[in-house]
Amino acid sequence: MDYDNEDLYVHTAYDWIDNGAGELMLVMDKTAGMADDDNARILYDGFHEAMLIKNGSQIVHLPLVAEAVREMLEKLEKILVTEMDGEDIDDVYEAQVVVLNSPLPIPGAVYIKFDKLK
Repeated sequence: MDYDNEDLYVHTAYDWIDNGAGELMLVMDKTAGMADDDNARILYDGFHEAMLIKNGSQIVHLPLVAEAVREMLEKLEKILVTEMDGEDIDDVYEAQVVVLNSPLPIPGAVYIKFDKLK
């Protein structure tokens, strides 16, 4: 995957849910396209941000990862991702967790786009 291609990155509203049994779910507003269920993964930098590789043509930038979620991502092999269309569930799939312990390979232009969305 070409992480340098800023056109692959999207931002959407999201939240993390801990079910209290050591499982984590990423709940987010639906984005275009279907997930690649076999290859979806969360890349976590090991510090404060992550990105969801949804499929070969879309990466969801997750710029803020709460401390409690960071601790869970360090321990988990996979999480559940739920995409919402309003109040309806649009898609549910698992994403493998990959902890890089280094900065994410995100081009600077993606951060500029995110700042403009605020």
